Amino acid sequence: MNTLSIFINDQLAFEYDRSTELEDQQREFLDKMDLDMQRGLKIEGELISDPDSKQKATFVTMNLLRAMQQEDHLRINVNCAYLSDRLPLVVEVHARDRDNSIDIEFVEAH
Repeated sequence: MNTLSIFINDQLAFEYDRSTELEDQQREFLDKMDLDMQRGLKIEGELISDPDSKQKATFVTMNLLRAMQQEDHLRINVNCAYLSDRLPLVVEVHARDRDNSIDIEFVEAH
């Protein structure tokens, strides 16, 4: 199966089926997410006025982690769909606690 695996502190926390077909409405929502983030976003208190694709993916991953804590399955799937669609080579996302922050790593297929 073609999956995007989400690891938290080296433990598999969620797997998203990358072969899930997105409807036009869902694609439009992902595009709206991109536009909203292009206006600027905050990552761990730092304001980024013109984020690049990796910064956007980091921001989405932070939202994904929050959605997972809240067991919000709709937001989990939306954030995974974004990551899967915008980072097609990424097969794993690793989030690790580091002091008072979270270290996020994107692992691409070889």
